[in-house]
Amino acid sequence: MRSLADGSAAMDAREWREFWRERGMRELQLVLSTSWDPLGATPPGEYDACAFRVASLLGSRASRKALADELGRLRREKLGEDADPERDAYAAEKIADWFEHTIGKRAA
Repeated sequence: MRSLADGSAAMDAREWREFWRERGMRELQLVLSTSWDPLGATPPGEYDACAFRVASLLGSRASRKALADELGRLRREKLGEDADPERDAYAAEKIADWFEHTIGKRAA
């Protein structure tokens, strides 16, 4: 199984910070808002905190399952929603696909 950040090995810490600041966080928030339903009525501070936790996992080369598990935790613990593993897995797939596509472009 391929890691989410395999194509990112050439990026140093400065490049990672630049990526997240310039476009990564904005794009991640867009993917989250369109693929993960609990964020619909979430206050901005909570929304940003959720995106930051997901970005941290992406940066640590987490698996798609780990992303889905974290979305489930966020859904229950931070947003007070009922569990929905299918929707969390769907969103994790969309997030991972975006990340792999984006990092692949940067590495090219």
